[in-house]
Amino acid sequence: MTKKIRLTDEVTDDAIAPVIGEEVGSAIDTATVKQLMKYIEAIDWKLWEMLKLMKAEAGEPITAKTETEEE
Repeated sequence: MTKKIRLTDEVTDDAIAPVIGEEVGSAIDTATVKQLMKYIEAIDWKLWEMLKLMKAEAGEPITAKTETEEE
């Protein structure tokens, strides 16, 4: 089941994220970035596994796209 979202042109102060280097600065170091990237990669892998299971359950074949097919 897909979830519908509504896109708006309104920008609130809460929606604006701080720019890295201005306010956060020294709070983010290389080790934190590497740990975050590892965590994001794990999430990506789990989502891929979930997609494969859902496609198999629905009887749809899973085909990997090459770079030329994506364009």
